[in-house]
Amino acid sequence: MLNPKNVSFKQVYRLIIAGLIFAFVSLAGCQGLNYIDQAFAETKTLANVTPTPAQLDPEITLTPQATATPAPENIRLVLWVPPQFNPNEDSEASRLLAEQLKSFTVQNPEVSLDVRVKAASGAGSMLDTLDFASQVAADALPDLVLLARGDLEAAALKGLLQPIEEVSSKIDESDWYGFAQSMGIVQGTAYGLPFAADALGLVYRNTALPDVQPSWAQVNAQVNQLVFPAADQTVLATLAIYLSAGGALQDPQGQAFIDVDTLTQTLQIYQTGLNSGLFSAALLELQSDDQAWETFQNSTAEGIITWASRQLQNSADLKLAQLPVLGESSFTLAKGWAWCLVAQDPVEKEYASLLMEHLVEPEFLKNWASVSGYLPVRPSSITAWENPLAQDTLASILNTAQLRPNPDQISAFNNGIRTAVQEVLSGQSQPEDSAQKAAQSLEVVE
Repeated sequence: MLNPKNVSFKQVYRLIIAGLIFAFVSLAGCQGLNYIDQAFAETKTLANVTPTPAQLDPEITLTPQATATPAPENIRLVLWVPPQFNPNEDSEASRLLAEQLKSFTVQNPEVSLDVRVKAASGAGSMLDTLDFASQVAADALPDLVLLARGDLEAAALKGLLQPIEEVSSKIDESDWYGFAQSMGIVQGTAYGLPFAADALGLVYRNTALPDVQPSWAQVNAQVNQLVFPAADQTVLATLAIYLSAGGALQDPQGQAFIDVDTLTQTLQIYQTGLNSGLFSAALLELQSDDQAWETFQNSTAEGIITWASRQLQNSADLKLAQLPVLGESSFTLAKGWAWCLVAQDPVEKEYASLLMEHLVEPEFLKNWASVSGYLPVRPSSITAWENPLAQDTLASILNTAQLRPNPDQISAFNNGIRTAVQEVLSGQSQPEDSAQKAAQSLEVVE
């Protein structure tokens, strides 16, 4: 139960809106577009909050103090960014980001910025360093961090981030893609402002697909070999196809769930592709997107299911289409990065929040996104792409994207699905049998 004393109006508002959306999707059934909401069963209890307006005693006259508070001087803000967003690199995107940071110090001459690059993963990753510093060296903490969505969620749940609702209302603006707006929110509380995004798509070469949203039949007919990491622990490509057909990840009681019929349809895509030569058993050796990308680059394969950024950073040689789906509506899974507030000192917190808003200004993101090699988080940024076809493709991907599920939420699901994919692509089992075994594997785990 939520405690009304600890719940802000915006939190309650978001939870109510989420509940209304969930109810609508449930009534709409398979015709609904919010596949992630369909996949996860969710029950929420909303608190009733009645704001009490402040009242002034009419006999009291408020007079300003005789001496004004002096403006702060020498405010130093520390920013942590992952390597791909280093403003000191030799690229157009880095130059624009550096200029945007400099313009903030011009507008606020009392502020100096210290930008530090931190590893995104592995030993000494940004999240691990943030967690460690919070326990043993609070003075070493940054004021602002640029976190991937998964790290943002983990950091928020550990209490490492400051909610931004008291200092910024930018997350409630309309100029955000739906998935991007969700990226900055954890359990109804806003912790970050979206900066950049990425989404799964079909990247291809040496052929021409008839539609921005190709069908699996068209891909089978037009593409000579399609690569994806079949042994990926996150089974992200398979998960996207499964969810596109309305597959669920949890039952009404919130337990891990696999829809056997929908998974069978998904696995039949692989079996059909295996028989036609679109897929091969060699894909079972690929355990990550990086491995799949290397294989694609060093082979004659014409297509790959991967992140759209791969094409955006190689647009001269590659084309981009939406992910082929099983359902009638387009669908893909997305990820991204958001600026998050860490500062606790009131003055530093105020300036860090101003900087955070400065770094997501629409005009800046419009110019930056088109040269960054990543997808934009604001619809207003799409106009920066001069190619109408590119605009249409990106807009279609972004308008139908939903945040990928937290890997911890679906770890049990992943194991069964990965085994089923391996069985079908190796020719050891039929889709129906493997789908049934995957569903039964969840019962064993529970």
